[in-house]
Amino acid sequence: MMNPEMRAISEIAYRSWNEGKCIKVSDLRAMLNRAGLKPGAGRGLFTQIRCAYNRAVEEGNQGIADCIACCYLKDDGTYAYRR
Repeated sequence: MMNPEMRAISEIAYRSWNEGKCIKVSDLRAMLNRAGLKPGAGRGLFTQIRCAYNRAVEEGNQGIADCIACCYLKDDGTYAYRR
């Protein structure tokens, strides 16, 4: 079962990817903070993204996992999740 941070990461990825948008991880951190969630500090948020991807796969939802993998970018424009 996803924790609140992973669920938010999944929902944001789904909405954004289906609108044709990618999100920088720094922007994701701000979105999670505004929602009252606690994104990991430093590499912690990247770990949360990876965990959300893995959990979506475990739950049999490859579509959400693909959205997570394709939606989030590092500040340099490369994918945050290794594809």
